[in-house]
Amino acid sequence: MASEPQYSPPEPAPLAPAERRPRRPGWYAIVGIAAISALIGAAAGSGATILTAQRLSQAGSPAARNLVAPLAPITNTLTEESAVINVAATAGKSVVEIKTRVTSPDLFVQQTQQGIGSGFIVSSDGYIVTNNHVVEGATQLQVILRDQSRPYDARIVGTSPQDDIAVLKIDARDLPALSFGDSHSLRVGQLAIAIGSPLGQQNSVTRGVISALNRSLQVPDPLTGAQENILNAIQTDAQINPGNSGGPLLNSAGEVVGVNFAIEQAQSGPGLGFALDGNAAHDVATQLIQTGHVNEPYLGVSYEPVDETAAATYGLSVGALVKKVAAGSPADRSGVRVNDVIVQVNGQAIDDSHPLKDVLRQFHPGDHVSLTLKRGGQTLTVQVTLGTQP
Repeated sequence: MASEPQYSPPEPAPLAPAERRPRRPGWYAIVGIAAISALIGAAAGSGATILTAQRLSQAGSPAARNLVAPLAPITNTLTEESAVINVAATAGKSVVEIKTRVTSPDLFVQQTQQGIGSGFIVSSDGYIVTNNHVVEGATQLQVILRDQSRPYDARIVGTSPQDDIAVLKIDARDLPALSFGDSHSLRVGQLAIAIGSPLGQQNSVTRGVISALNRSLQVPDPLTGAQENILNAIQTDAQINPGNSGGPLLNSAGEVVGVNFAIEQAQSGPGLGFALDGNAAHDVATQLIQTGHVNEPYLGVSYEPVDETAAATYGLSVGALVKKVAAGSPADRSGVRVNDVIVQVNGQAIDDSHPLKDVLRQFHPGDHVSLTLKRGGQTLTVQVTLGTQP
């Protein structure tokens, strides 16, 4: 920490003002009769760190009353800066660079494209989580660890295109692994740290805050161009660039709360960064590691989330507004209609913290569930037997 400016006692002859030593941008000092204090935003969950000067002694002489007491000792050194440094040093060991080679047949010649993405180790025996779009269509995959220069050949364990999650495996042991934090406990404004290989610059660290939660995005598939709906995304102002995809979004404890996957470009400036919800990514990755695929239940509806603001604006209920019902789907057979709002599944409310997709993930194909619907001012309950994703 840059020290605060110090002042000498006044002499009989006027003195030039004492030179101020540089201070970090964003810090402010208030010099007054009672105290000097600075408020520094600390890591999430730790509260603010307050540095307070001792109260000025009230000596009898005029000269003594003009003295400024020194700053009090710092009792809590967990500043935002130190949290980022700690996360970069520890969690950064588990973040990897992924190099891909995609060969696409052309009418006259084979075209080979190379790409770079990010990922992170989730088990000491070499399982790595990344985005599906990082590895989709790749004919060759290599992984580079932060502390090792030689690349590892990697294989795909499983992918979930609709969740944009993939799991890779390398033959290595005793690797440093990251753990997941509870993304449902995130709060707007708390510290967010992104680590990855933006523009091929391995293990780059950016920091910002959680800007918003529960964002809904339409993201084009890089191979087919089809629009994929991503729900419950995390928005952050931690800078994310091409190459960050698949890397972790971390909290101040170095826990994974999201998987960086998208950028919304602005006409000027860095744009907006988005990460997949960490809890959903954890569930998908666990299934991929255990079985090689995601055995998700199938309801057969396309929907838009309705939060409290939208509900108040449009006179709807909080839940999932059905926009389309697939013909012959479980929802269709149970009588679910377009413009119904699904408000509960087996008594669990559908809201920002419990999106329909995440709630359904708790069940399996063949399970019988009860849907509570709002339809034209009426409350209906229908029984549905969930199917298997086609």
